[in-house]
Amino acid sequence: MTTTTTTTNTSDEPQKPASDEVIYKSWDLLVYEIWVLGIVSTWAWGCSTTKYLLPQFRANVGKNHLDIGSGTGYYLRKGGIPASTRLTLLDLERPALDLGLQRCGRPDARGLKADILQPLPVVEKFDSVSMYYLLHCIPASVADKCAIFKHIKHNMTPNGVIHGANVLGKGVRNDGRFAAYVRRGVLKAGIFHNLNDNAYDFEHALRTNFEEVETRVVGSVFMFCASRPKLHERDLLEV
Repeated sequence: MTTTTTTTNTSDEPQKPASDEVIYKSWDLLVYEIWVLGIVSTWAWGCSTTKYLLPQFRANVGKNHLDIGSGTGYYLRKGGIPASTRLTLLDLERPALDLGLQRCGRPDARGLKADILQPLPVVEKFDSVSMYYLLHCIPASVADKCAIFKHIKHNMTPNGVIHGANVLGKGVRNDGRFAAYVRRGVLKAGIFHNLNDNAYDFEHALRTNFEEVETRVVGSVFMFCASRPKLHERDLLEV
């Protein structure tokens, strides 16, 4: 089935297949969602996707929504997003962005290829921003990850909401055998980069940049929802 999507590319180079492009198969994606979002999230990290993460996502989608690191598009398909919502997906890698666009269930979704560690190359304001199971995969320091909240708020409306979740590396319950096995594997494979990720630093960054902040740690997962970005004079001068 052919899905029509609109993408925004920050490069002027013509589009062509990348030599390292990943070919995603339906069976592989099904296994990923069952394994990562089902078994691992529930039994390793102690945070059920359907009990905790999906309800938070559903409750915080605005009329103009930006989803960062969509993965297989699970939340976009299961999140009950209204047809009237303007949907934009963001990812650093073109194959991952194309996958999200193909599987999000919205032929009118737009794509933005950009580095979330840097200010976004657009001036558009979003009512809601989501980033689920993204931060622990970014190969950057905790300080650099926290800085995402500082610049993403400039792309949010005055009452905009940012929400998401990520697996912590410090300050959480001791891993059981299964969790320890999974954690060793994802760290060794370079999938996780979260050894120093902790709830205190993330919550502090959120409270520094947003008026209203709600956080909680479920198992080893830091869940957050923040709204009403703080835009001081200094922030405006930095844009």
